[in-house]
Amino acid sequence: MVGGCTIRTVYYDDKGAIAACSEKEVAPFGESLAELQEELNQLLAALKKQVISAADVPPPNDRPQVKRGKSLQAVRQQLGLRSAIMQQSSLSSAELPPQGVSSD
Repeated sequence: MVGGCTIRTVYYDDKGAIAACSEKEVAPFGESLAELQEELNQLLAALKKQVISAADVPPPNDRPQVKRGKSLQAVRQQLGLRSAIMQQSSLSSAELPPQGVSSD
């Protein structure tokens, strides 16, 4: 792959077609160690999903109109991500690196 690999948020229209993706890469963040752990679990689960290239994302002027208003939690629940993440990978706190965790 040219340019390396990143994880980005991908948005789909009501028919399941790719509508857009986030401009910036996703970085793990949590306001607590438990939230950070959950975020890392979600990123690990993303590695098992289909790889999408920039060519798969329509240019801004060709993107279909998408309804807005659902919370991130509602979208994750609708897609079944929480249960799939918990089943596919569980990163225990013992597996987290002992250093480098920031509590900013």
